[in-house]
Amino acid sequence: VGQGKYIVIIIFMVWLIMAITFTFQLTPPTETEKWIPDSHPLREGLNAIEKYFPKGANDNSQKIHLIWGIEGLDKSGIDDPWDPKDPGKVVWDKKFNPATAANQLRLKEICDLLKSDRYAEVVLDRNVHCFVDNFIDYLKKENLEYPVAESSFISHLSAFLKDDLGTDDRNLDSIGLEGDSTLRYIFFRVIGVGDRGPKSTLHPRWEKWEDITKDFNTNSLEGLNSAFQTSYWWTWYMTEVTLVKNAIQGVLIATGISFLILIVTTHNIILSSYAILCIIGIVTSVMAIVYFQGWDFGTPESIAVVILIGFSVDYVVHICHAYVESHHGSREDRTREALAKMAISIVGGAVTTFGDGCMLFFTTLFFFQKFAWIVTSTIVFALVWSLIFFPALLLAAGPQNDTGDLKVFARKMYKKYQETRARKS
Repeated sequence: VGQGKYIVIIIFMVWLIMAITFTFQLTPPTETEKWIPDSHPLREGLNAIEKYFPKGANDNSQKIHLIWGIEGLDKSGIDDPWDPKDPGKVVWDKKFNPATAANQLRLKEICDLLKSDRYAEVVLDRNVHCFVDNFIDYLKKENLEYPVAESSFISHLSAFLKDDLGTDDRNLDSIGLEGDSTLRYIFFRVIGVGDRGPKSTLHPRWEKWEDITKDFNTNSLEGLNSAFQTSYWWTWYMTEVTLVKNAIQGVLIATGISFLILIVTTHNIILSSYAILCIIGIVTSVMAIVYFQGWDFGTPESIAVVILIGFSVDYVVHICHAYVESHHGSREDRTREALAKMAISIVGGAVTTFGDGCMLFFTTLFFFQKFAWIVTSTIVFALVWSLIFFPALLLAAGPQNDTGDLKVFARKMYKKYQETRARKS
């Protein structure tokens, strides 16, 4: 390694740039992740259901709900924000009032607009379910005109939901009546255009629906000007974004903590910086393997990318410690002594960890199979970076004697402070 140290460093730095490039090309999953292979009995059963019991035309389409009457969700006092059994308390919109004649007509107008050519690019085949259409048919059957009197609006809605014409809205729960006297919310359901896709596909669509909703609110009177739109696909897209965001945040935090630990254990800023460079190389190399495997940046990958920081720092920190503890002054002697002391132990630990990771290849769940790839490739890259690149870097530019030693630096600064204080006195 000593003779070809510069060649080794150049090769590894070129690979590092490539690995970083591959890492940034990873994208969140564009469809629901598979957890079991197609040959598994459960998967065969699910495939049979999809094959012999085909879904309707709209089952795989996006459903957007335009909702009035809900202001938000109060999560105060909740111990576990992730508990699905306790999502929080609904905050109702106190200004919500669709009962006025003007607002009743506005609801019909919005419904007709959604079915018009104006929104054909976002609404699939004018497929919009508005309760007002069935409600108007019900009123005609009862020889009543729309809009009805404000004082009798809720009572007519209640009677409509009990009628056969109100069956669809009763099943959809599109009218939120509490008892027979309080109307909490209403919503229209729209079948959207387009398939599920990554953020680059869904985000422009989300922005379009946000603009549509804002336009409806701007042109509506009080009582009907606080609508919002939602869709399961938005939550999925937000989840994908959060997976990547939290993974990056986790890597930054873990890397930062690793750097602090290296500073504490080695007391050398130069050595700690070199070690962090190795860790970045190991992590991005593993992510490059994920890219070459054709995987998306899904749940297993977002969890593993944080965990593998621990594997990455393990081997290099041993060499760092041995290098610092060496009684030699030159970088060449220190590097040789560090490798002589730690290389065998590092390889032995790597072999056992690698063997443990291989056991996961024989599991059924894809989650653990992916983990097997990630763990084993992490061990291989950690060995390569720690025992080839890191020693080459130390031989080329490793700190000698007291260079980079924070304890020596602190003593010098304290001595200088005392001298300055003595001169002033």
